[in-house]
Amino acid sequence: MELTLPKHVNSELLPMIRQGLLNPEKLAILSDLHSIVERFAGSLYTDEETQAKILEKTGSVPDLITWGDYFQTEVASRYYLETEDSLRRIVDTIRFDLISAHLIFSGKPDHYKDKIRGDVLFSKGIDSASPEQNLESQHLEILLNYFENMEIGKKPLSLQDKAWYESFQIDEIAI
Repeated sequence: MELTLPKHVNSELLPMIRQGLLNPEKLAILSDLHSIVERFAGSLYTDEETQAKILEKTGSVPDLITWGDYFQTEVASRYYLETEDSLRRIVDTIRFDLISAHLIFSGKPDHYKDKIRGDVLFSKGIDSASPEQNLESQHLEILLNYFENMEIGKKPLSLQDKAWYESFQIDEIAI
């Protein structure tokens, strides 16, 4: 019997679904994650040129094409043992970070981004005398990597995401 996947659920998750590791509620949360990430991503995870090379070499295209595919499979494989509430908090944290990346880096000049990178290198090179500052600069680096790799600035921030972000309580996310 052929298993039909819900909308926005990557085929890479089929083995986990067959093993009963992902129930319908978790699949719905992972489907939401896919949609959230796709609202922000201005590029593909696997660009068309790379897809063509993989197709030529292997005879098939990769299963992870979009950033939504990547985040969904990564979260599913890492956190499948989490409760549905915990999984939802993880997805909320990713959404919060994507919005933060958009707000922090959109329209900023390259020297601003270079300063972030320099601060991270400096914090990695010094003693861990101020761990909070190290964590903050490392988190900014993660947000900058999201922004650049996913080309987040290409799409405007939706009103839905802006309202959600502004009403969000920081203690609600999984830090």
